[in-house]
Amino acid sequence: MAAMARIFPGVFLICIILPLLASAFKDHLPEVQLANESDKNDVPIHINNVAQLSEMGEKIIKALKKKAKEQHDLDHDLIEESQPEEEAAPVTPTPVPVDPTPTPNPVPVDPTTTPNPVPGNQTPTNVPEGYPGATRAPVTIGYGGAPLTPNPSDPQTQVPVQPAPQQDLPTPEEIKEHRKRDGLQMGFYDETCPNAEKIIKEGMIRAFGNDSSIAAPIPRLLLHDCFVNGCDASLFLDQTPSGARVEKLANSNGRTVRGFDLIDEIKAELEAECPDIVSCTDLLVYLSRDAFVVSGVPHYDVPGGRRDGMESLEANVLGNLPLPDFTVDMLIDLFKKKGLNEEDLVVLIGAHSIGVAHCFSFLYRLDNPQKAALVDPRLAGVMKFTCTSPMSTLAFDTTTQYKMDSIYYKQLAGKRGLLESDVLLNEDPRTRDYIQKFGEDENGWFNKLGKAMNKLASIQVLTGDQGQIRKQCRAVN
Repeated sequence: MAAMARIFPGVFLICIILPLLASAFKDHLPEVQLANESDKNDVPIHINNVAQLSEMGEKIIKALKKKAKEQHDLDHDLIEESQPEEEAAPVTPTPVPVDPTPTPNPVPVDPTTTPNPVPGNQTPTNVPEGYPGATRAPVTIGYGGAPLTPNPSDPQTQVPVQPAPQQDLPTPEEIKEHRKRDGLQMGFYDETCPNAEKIIKEGMIRAFGNDSSIAAPIPRLLLHDCFVNGCDASLFLDQTPSGARVEKLANSNGRTVRGFDLIDEIKAELEAECPDIVSCTDLLVYLSRDAFVVSGVPHYDVPGGRRDGMESLEANVLGNLPLPDFTVDMLIDLFKKKGLNEEDLVVLIGAHSIGVAHCFSFLYRLDNPQKAALVDPRLAGVMKFTCTSPMSTLAFDTTTQYKMDSIYYKQLAGKRGLLESDVLLNEDPRTRDYIQKFGEDENGWFNKLGKAMNKLASIQVLTGDQGQIRKQCRAVN
């Protein structure tokens, strides 16, 4: 309140008294005219009037300066009274009392590390390959605890690298228990030889890259093996304990079958990966599927669990394999004995979309006028030109020799098939519709092919403890 009492008279003096004082001197100031005004209005300026004017101006200025100084001092006093005086003093940190009693369940501290370190301009670590400052290989987010960071170049928490566990080979007891499972199963080797199908597939891809003609003989090996006493890899045997002639020496096989070297190569890889696990029979079944796949057929699943036979006799071949001059009745009867129907028959002969036929298997048709009537004249000319010997070969489908497609069915409908037995299927009402259907619906045929091949590969199989797992496909253990 005292401060307010001092302020009020000062304000009153400035706002009221000084304006009145200025107005009081107004009437005593002399009139001064500028030189550029009219001469008739000129008024002489006397020296005494000027001196008086200057003296009065100086008095007014001194009075104003005095009042301004007094007002400044008054404001300074008011400011000092409104703020309490504080004396700056150095701040001394208050020591924190330490409790000598240990805290229950103390958290262990690593003496080599500093708690809560402040990140500085450090070299990024654990940065995926391909980014600036890369120090490690790329990490797939979600595997191994890899952190998700907005910037791959930012420092990341090091994820401990877990060494890949070594593959534990199954014990003899586990193998024996696994073999007791009756029947065929998808993923049969997932536990005992997880890489089996991969090894077989890579073997086919490698071989096909070197020789595109290797795909066609493999499925033919499967049919020739399964139709003779079931799928047991008996066709691979070079000899048996009895010393009798083996299946591969029969006229229906002999020099017209091949692919045994590829079988041996892949079998050696399987034995190195998981000894005494994968049978030669399963190897042939998986390899046949992969031969079709590299030739354009969509992948289809194949069950495993077959075991190898220990007998191979040439005498068993006669009457169990289809021949080029078979009638439709003979083909249907033979396939039905193996558990296959008319549709399966037509589906499987579509495998002739790839591969070749030897001249001795079709050139005879031109010597019989009735049989020659079912040969397109242009094809007959190609036959005569190509077949310089009985063992010369001609592609079943000269348009797409190494590609599985439905063109072969269209060729059969136009009498451009090499084998007489294939052409007759288009003449019989029991099978003609299938040929026309698959010629128009390639995807439908692909779908049927996988199912028919699995039926073929299930004929009289050995499973469980039957037969054996050969160490080499050409000889029994």
